[in-house]
Amino acid sequence: MATASVTPISAQIAADMARHHALPACTVLTPQLAQALRDVNDMTRRLRTAGVRIEAASPLDTTIFIKAEDAARLAEAFRTEWRGVSWSTKGLYTHNSVRLGGVRISWLTPVKEQGQ
Repeated sequence: MATASVTPISAQIAADMARHHALPACTVLTPQLAQALRDVNDMTRRLRTAGVRIEAASPLDTTIFIKAEDAARLAEAFRTEWRGVSWSTKGLYTHNSVRLGGVRISWLTPVKEQGQ
């Protein structure tokens, strides 16, 4: 098993990283961030147990992105629990999402053109 590459974080490194990322680099574990990490990690485990593949997770905004082809599996396993179903189309993709256990689960699907 490969060992993790750990870089000690300093104020300068955090400032440099923040310039390169859309989201701010976290240097302090607040109670709110700790709770968001717990929620996202717990939901990630539940989704993986149900066979739903995770593409990305963002504890800062409590969002997990799944593979679009696993949306049916998500529905089968969690439909009775989810809340706040929404979707919006921009460009060539529709952003689908549901709230599940305090976490937003999202996936992108291609927009179908008329006649398809």
